Amino acid sequence: MKRRILISISLSNSIRYVCRTGLMKKLREFCEPVVLITWDQKDLVQELKEEGFEVHVEEPFNPSPAYQNVRRKIDIWFDHYRLQSPSKKIQENYLRRYRNSKQTMVKKLSKHVNVLRFGFSGYQKKVFKEEGLLLKSDPNFRHVIKIINDLNVDAVFTVTPFHLQEDLLLRACKMLGKKMVASILSFDNITKRGWIPVTYDVYMVWNKHNAAELKRIYPEAIHNNIYITGAAQFDFYYDPSYVMSREEWLQQTGLEKVKGKIILYAGGPAAIFRNEPQYVKALSEAIYKGDLPRDTIILFRCHPIDRIERWTTALADHDNVVFESSWTGKDRMVNANITNADIVKLCSTLAHTDVHINFCSTMTVDGSAYNKPQIAPYYDDVDKKNEHRLRKIYYQEHFLPIMHTGALVLAHSKEELIRLVNEALEMPQKFTTKSEKILEEIITYRDGRSTDRVVKVIREALK
Repeated sequence: MKRRILISISLSNSIRYVCRTGLMKKLREFCEPVVLITWDQKDLVQELKEEGFEVHVEEPFNPSPAYQNVRRKIDIWFDHYRLQSPSKKIQENYLRRYRNSKQTMVKKLSKHVNVLRFGFSGYQKKVFKEEGLLLKSDPNFRHVIKIINDLNVDAVFTVTPFHLQEDLLLRACKMLGKKMVASILSFDNITKRGWIPVTYDVYMVWNKHNAAELKRIYPEAIHNNIYITGAAQFDFYYDPSYVMSREEWLQQTGLEKVKGKIILYAGGPAAIFRNEPQYVKALSEAIYKGDLPRDTIILFRCHPIDRIERWTTALADHDNVVFESSWTGKDRMVNANITNADIVKLCSTLAHTDVHINFCSTMTVDGSAYNKPQIAPYYDDVDKKNEHRLRKIYYQEHFLPIMHTGALVLAHSKEELIRLVNEALEMPQKFTTKSEKILEEIITYRDGRSTDRVVKVIREALK
């Protein structure tokens, strides 16, 4: 009999990784995938069942308030004593402008007290012992134990070991002695997400920097297997069948009458930068004034966890901006089915636009796969006094390898942004000489076979 491997899905991007890459079909050659999804995505569930996969839907299991309280304490311990990454402080300082100063002060004081307490080994042992006892006594956890036993799986594969929606599930699997396999979904997850409470038998990461982060932050992982497999979701970018013809793409995007160049602006979520529409406005106004070619069009791509209404409202009077939605869930923005059509649309957008602009986004890497100029705003005309905090965002730990390549060109002002875009439209090759360096540093492999590498590691782990 084939060994049964539980595959957990708690985010939209997990679907892109485990389903759309063909990973599960390849796994079925030597094991039996058992899918557990944490929201009822009916079209996906039906699709997988028709393909012969075993699928289960389980709503997220919420632990007790007492357990959540002790986990908050452990998160403080993790940030201060294990993570020790400048990224955490950079983002906290940056986001402070959006928070109530009194609440921020209370939270900061509470955190400081806990940091001091964790300096004593006795307190640390006490908190972790309490966490273990609360976990085992939690009715939700006992229910998850029963579910895992009923599914009768031998192993677990997750791409989101840091996600709270999967926390109890993964802890239960570890406690029951299942083979634990994790492939970290994105290159920023190790330093930007919270504590990964389970020690895995196998870890897979995008690059050498991620491998070093794992070893530093989780010393218990040093003696386990850490594999650099690249980014499976980048395999699409090396398959020409995922790019529709320019004519078809223009028609589908509503740009069939466009004669000039197209600037792609990939937006970020409101939670990160509320003033971001200023950059699209600056580009649009430059086109109106003739500072950029008048036949240029801006294609705005909405972030999957942002509402496009935020942008259509801010840019209501700008008819040289065309809006493109992303995969956004109706109930929770991070819960949506990513279809092959969605991926073809993204690949085609990256391939058929001329200059790419975003604010400290993974899209810099995506766009580099298509050898497009990458420009980033490095100023804030709306909130000048906090501009220095905005600039530090680019120097978070996960993004540093990108910055060191010099392939991402920073615009220090609105005037410089317009100048750089003009240059990139006229001489794109001047901006793309280091595109391959970004890919080498972040996704490691550029052969479109990262999914095969992941499958090979899982096959070996199950032997």
